[in-house]
Amino acid sequence: MTYLQTRKPLGGHSHRYFVDTNTGDAICLCGRVQGSPKAKKGENKYHAKTCFYDGYHYDSILEANAAMELDWRLKAGDIKAWDKQFSIEIRNPKSGEFILRHKVDFRVRENDGSYTLQEMKGMEQRDYKIIKKLIEVLWLPEHLDYRYLLVKEPFKYRVINV
Repeated sequence: MTYLQTRKPLGGHSHRYFVDTNTGDAICLCGRVQGSPKAKKGENKYHAKTCFYDGYHYDSILEANAAMELDWRLKAGDIKAWDKQFSIEIRNPKSGEFILRHKVDFRVRENDGSYTLQEMKGMEQRDYKIIKKLIEVLWLPEHLDYRYLLVKEPFKYRVINV
């Protein structure tokens, strides 16, 4: 059995909590649990920490580390060049109709003249999996000198004492 409890915070929407009488849990329609701490301003929804490297802000430490690694590869002569936040447009191949625009984290120009689109992900969300499939099925066949590389953050193990 649930009942509705309404509370109006200052400057926000009015939270409408649905309370379970058996457990006492109160959850708003926006997903906020009553009594939970407020999200900090500017906090990333995936808890990634922004990082500053070589004069640029990156969305995560993983991206900044990848940029540092690309700089090392450039200095070693392993690659010719690299760009950050490379924008691609995905279109319907038959009609040319625009579907979506996506910014890939890095575009790497290899020594042989080909390109590698490098995407850095801590975790793959459902939206990204759809975008990845669109890139692989619609965009890459039209750009044969490109390849797509997904770099995932390694899984971190935690020891839990039982």
